Amino acid sequence: MHEKIQQRAIDKMNDKIDYKILKNFSAGKYSLKDFRQVANWFEDGNKEAELKSAIQHHWDEFSEQPAGEKDLSMVLNQLKQKIAEQKPVVNFRIKLQQFYMKAAAILLLPLILYSVYSSFFESRQADLSASIEIVSPHGARTKFQLPDGTLGWLNGGSSLKYTNTFQTKRKIYLVGEAWFEVAHDSERPFVVNTKKLDVNVLGTKFNVTAYPDENETSVVLQEGKVNVNGFKGSYTVNIEPDQKFTYDNSLQSGTIQEVKASQFSAWKDGLLVFRNEPLSEVLKRVGRWYNVEIKLNDPELENFKYRATFQEEQVEEVIRLISLTVPIEYSFNNREIGDDGVFKKRTITIHKKNN
Repeated sequence: MHEKIQQRAIDKMNDKIDYKILKNFSAGKYSLKDFRQVANWFEDGNKEAELKSAIQHHWDEFSEQPAGEKDLSMVLNQLKQKIAEQKPVVNFRIKLQQFYMKAAAILLLPLILYSVYSSFFESRQADLSASIEIVSPHGARTKFQLPDGTLGWLNGGSSLKYTNTFQTKRKIYLVGEAWFEVAHDSERPFVVNTKKLDVNVLGTKFNVTAYPDENETSVVLQEGKVNVNGFKGSYTVNIEPDQKFTYDNSLQSGTIQEVKASQFSAWKDGLLVFRNEPLSEVLKRVGRWYNVEIKLNDPELENFKYRATFQEEQVEEVIRLISLTVPIEYSFNNREIGDDGVFKKRTITIHKKNN
């Protein structure tokens, strides 16, 4: 019994995050054993706080970001991307090594190694393209940098995916909302793929909104030029700066309107900006921003136009300020626990104010 307790204590010590290994991994200097260790740390949800603590303590060695621009989420994402990019290659190497050992054991090494290596390598080529995903939780905003230098932000409840062949073919898959500042490359267009349309650019700044639970998909251009291509080439639209293209999923048609593009990218700077927007749209964005469910119980209020800018306000204050200019009454409901034992979203109920 004593030996088992002692062994568990040793295992626990070995499982503790080693700063030197993490530092070498971030610099690309690591063994197969080190890679497995780092991958285990990142796959262990209980290790996130310890990882952040290590990165925070040795910030200058982990990140090239200037002082004052510390973004631990961005550094963690970069390390996770490196793991995702290397994992298929590592797995392939391990399987190949295992095969070498078996072949040698039966003394048929020259012939078997060649034939199996060829067939195995060909069959695994497609699997070497790992899928890398960046996720922004509900109620949060996440900054990211892609391998080509493209910068961007993901809004709450959004995600983007790309493969480790991204440097050859710059294509990402977006669900939700994201703002991009694309690194210019005349030889390799940058493509944002959504469920209803693709956005093709060379180097520009733009915002894409493509939430799966919304009826519209939109693209707002701030700088440069973009081409929007419909599903299966059904249409192609060129957008100029300060223009917004909106595709109605139900009508299967799109429109272009003149806008102030900065209004649609203000969310990445922590601002909620509304300019004569319907109350239904305002409350939908507020709900997503604060990760709450807002129920508007009076259809007459849905098209009430609202104009305001909020910054770093609590959701209670935002609803209170809306009620000062919109004839509404509201109530905040306590969070309930679902059948799975997880707390449901906080609910805000809104109805028309009685005169």
